[in-house]
Amino acid sequence: MFQNSRDVVLCMIMALALCGSVFASNALSEEFQKAPIVLEASDVLPAELIQGPNYVVRATVISDGLVNTYDLDTNYGPLKVESTALLLKRIGELKALAQIEQLEKTDVYMSAFKQVAAGPLKTAQGLVQDPSGTVSNVASGIGQLFSNVGSAVTSGASSGNLASSALGQASYKRQYAAELGVDPYTSYEPLQKALGELAWTAAAGGLTVKAAFMAIPGGAGIAIGVMGTADTARGLLSDKTPAELAGINQSSLAGMGVSDASIQAFMQNTTFDPYEQTLLVSALAGMTGVRDRGIYIDRAATVFTEPQAVFLRTRAQLISLYNDKTQSAKSFVAADGIPLLLTNNGKIIAIFPLDYIAWTQNFASKTTAISAAIKQIPGISGKELWVTGKVHPLARKALEAGGWKVEEKAREKLAGS
Repeated sequence: MFQNSRDVVLCMIMALALCGSVFASNALSEEFQKAPIVLEASDVLPAELIQGPNYVVRATVISDGLVNTYDLDTNYGPLKVESTALLLKRIGELKALAQIEQLEKTDVYMSAFKQVAAGPLKTAQGLVQDPSGTVSNVASGIGQLFSNVGSAVTSGASSGNLASSALGQASYKRQYAAELGVDPYTSYEPLQKALGELAWTAAAGGLTVKAAFMAIPGGAGIAIGVMGTADTARGLLSDKTPAELAGINQSSLAGMGVSDASIQAFMQNTTFDPYEQTLLVSALAGMTGVRDRGIYIDRAATVFTEPQAVFLRTRAQLISLYNDKTQSAKSFVAADGIPLLLTNNGKIIAIFPLDYIAWTQNFASKTTAISAAIKQIPGISGKELWVTGKVHPLARKALEAGGWKVEEKAREKLAGS
């Protein structure tokens, strides 16, 4: 039915974004925009994100009318990233790499590294960096299937990882990743390699996280790609193994009233690495009293690419922030299979990390089924569409004609940043 994973991403996001009415205006239909749409990075990104010490975002950005695709030049090779949600994660990882490289130049690191080099276990370093060959096989491009590197690298399950487990390398890796605000199970190979080497040096050379970041001017960085992450979730990611996280997440979902079948389908979807899985579950768990959270889990269980997983994790965090801010959420509802939020006063709230909504024919054609589904929900008093990016005037006009209140820059409004 779908030619490739990008078709699935587009279909999913279009359906997620639209949730609108059938628009009868011939004038609007004659003004359809055609994708791809060429944008300028300076128009869609804050200046501080466009360039860093080890990367630059190219000036030209391509939009399909819903999400942007970015090209980056980095010290580790060119990088293509689909969606701003995933871009924020990658930029956070690039900033973490810069900090690790800065740490490697310090006296405390060199002292620890010399102990490693002189130690009897130095020959096992290659096994610690990539014990199962998982890291080198990770596909980080857009539309590629996401591989779960976390369990093999940190669980100690493989025979080649016994030395690193004995030294506590897995624990150090999680601790450093938590301090840097990045995913220890990331598919981005340069960071995987750097974290592995850092954790090996820390474990075998006695380099504590506190001592390491005291040596770096300014200390550890901030996770720019993760908003609204509770301290409890950060602690879990630092302290727990992937197997322990899986057990905690499963129990948390059961506590929300999610069915066993839904829990198993989601937990078995390895597109969500332990980090992304924990953040998504934590965001939903924070919505105490909101009914039918299993609807969101059912949707998450169906995705199979990294951009989709990051999109849905980010979306869950945005929805949780909305609930924290308004305390108005009653339940999740499904409109043609798409999870939406229903408030206590009967409003449908559709919140999505979409970058640039254009009034394309595909955008308009997807409104019919979603509109019909919403009309079947009794007692609806209004509809709001919140997006993290911008809405073209033609799209705004059409959406408002269909009864939608449109809010841009949802991240800033909900997170207060």
